Order: sequence, then structure tokens, then C-alpha cells
Amino acid sequence: MNRWLEWVKQLQAISQAGQAYSKDKFDLERFYDIAHISHQMLSSLSDAPLEKIENLFVYESGYPTPKVDLRAGVIRNDKILLVREREDGCWTLPGGWADVCETPSQGVVREVLEESGYVVSSPKLVAIRDRDMHPYRPKYPLHIYKMFFLCDFESGEPAINIEISDIGFFELSKLPQLSESRVLQRDIEVMFEHYNNPNSKIVVD
Repeated sequence: MNRWLEWVKQLQAISQAGQAYSKDKFDLERFYDIAHISHQMLSSLSDAPLEKIENLFVYESGYPTPKVDLRAGVIRNDKILLVREREDGCWTLPGGWADVCETPSQGVVREVLEESGYVVSSPKLVAIRDRDMHPYRPKYPLHIYKMFFLCDFESGEPAINIEISDIGFFELSKLPQLSESRVLQRDIEVMFEHYNNPNSKIVVD
């Protein structure tokens, strides 16, 4: 199935790039057809309604590039901050999609505040991961780069919200059930490695 999902992504990217740069109306029609075929394939692979698949890509235009997911590691007293997602009931590093007109550092600080109520500072990049190259589940039809930052804790009080049902600090040896669509144990281990050894190399894979 992974190979089929890769082919769907490639077809979607070809279609999107073609629609962005082609001027010929007949070529554009062919690129729209390619997009429709890729949506039908993805609908069949995922058992999701075709309309839902098409809505997923409706705002995607221009040259296709990966989306960016930002994640923060905040460690206090040898425990790391995790938030519990209402969507799946599992725990993750606070974070989310990068916003337009916002640097990655600004974005990850914002995400921590929005998802936990805590103020953090001095984001340090510790890892960049290609989501498809690691065992995050489930696989997504979008190509995603995940950027992980180690941040300094400043202040604040825990504050749950419409996305987060619980907030806490956990020892590495006592992690709760993780939301593996968002974070893996290895991601958290890398945070501790950089926390304990600031000279650790940035992981890029």
C-alpha cells in the first residue's frame, strides 16, 4: 500500500505543478484529469468518500512542496512537556502546522502557548524529519517535513483548550501512550539528548 500511496502523491504533484504552469487549455484539462484519478485512487485506498479527498486538496495550488509541522520539546526537572490530543486521546509534543508570515521559531513558541498555556523561549532546532521516512501512523496523502525544537521554559500555567484535554510533564522512562501520527518515542529521546548535551548534532532525515 505504501507504494500506491507514493504513486498517488506523485500524480497529485504532477497535476498541481501542471495546473500552475501550463497555459494550454487542453493540457490543463489533462492535468485536472490526473488530479481526479489520483483522488479516486486515494479514496479507494483509504475507503474515504471521494468528496472528502477532493476537499483535502482544494486549496493546494502552485508548485507542490512539503507542508511543515512544528514540534516543541520543553524540559523541566528532567521531565518533558506533553499534551493530550482530544482527537485520539493520546499524548504528543505541543505543536502544529507552520503559519504563513511567521518564522519557524515564532511558530513553535506560539504553538506551545496555544496548546499548553506555557510561555517558552530560545527555540533550538534539534531535528528535521521527512514524515514518510519514519513509522508515523497513519500515512498521510500530503508530504510533510517535521521540525523539532528544544525550548526554554519561562512561565505560565497549564490551560486546556478545544484541541487539548490534558497537560503534563513526564520522565523519559514513564511516557504515556503517544499519538504516533504526531510524535514517536525517538523524537522525545532526541530532545533529551540535546538537553543533556547541547553540542549534539542536528538530526536531518
